Amino acid sequence: MTAAIYGHRGARGEAPENTIAGFRHAAAIGVAAIETDIALTADLVPVLHHDPALPDGRLLRDLRYADLSGIPTLAESLAAVPDIDWLLEIKTFPDYPDRSHEPEIVVRAVLAALAATQIPNFRVSVMAFEWAVLEQLRRHAPAIARVCLSAPPQEAARALWWGSGYDGLTTPQAAARFGAAAWSPLHKTLTAQTIVEARRLGLRVIAWTVNDPAEFARLAPLVDGITTDFPTRFLAARR
Repeated sequence: MTAAIYGHRGARGEAPENTIAGFRHAAAIGVAAIETDIALTADLVPVLHHDPALPDGRLLRDLRYADLSGIPTLAESLAAVPDIDWLLEIKTFPDYPDRSHEPEIVVRAVLAALAATQIPNFRVSVMAFEWAVLEQLRRHAPAIARVCLSAPPQEAARALWWGSGYDGLTTPQAAARFGAAAWSPLHKTLTAQTIVEARRLGLRVIAWTVNDPAEFARLAPLVDGITTDFPTRFLAARR
């Protein structure tokens, strides 16, 4: 098996992150999918931005879309770069709930944007560190693939980020119990043993974010997908 290569925030090491230009670059070089981050404005427009706040500290959830500049909407980005798969990470912050809207509000807005663009469900996977987001997705759009993100801080506060019922489980076991299609952990936390465990549980494995060639060589034969800031580096080597 050879892992599919996904462009992280478009291809943030090669083009401006979370921009239509960056997404077009990623698609043109041949990534298998584009990964990006979703925030929600005060007027409930899903926009593509990694942090909850602008550099000046203003929260996106408190700003109307008309107040923003240079931040694309989800709908216009999907329309501008059709015929490619998307990994959509919905950003919420249960540890700082004032930084984002509640999961159901964000999910409903995202689904409305997807419906407006008429993108097929098979082209979309939704990712989240807060699994309540994915639970809302399961309620409102069960046909869309759900991907459980994980990293050590969330694993250490699993009740906050994942909900109840996961004590004593490994992270792959928790993602499988949740009913995810895939598990996406921080790359350096992955071992051959955890990958085997995830596969036995029926999970696809997507490692984030791999930029080092040696780490890519370690994981590429073992996982289903790898997100990277530098997709050209690994696509060129593969060719």
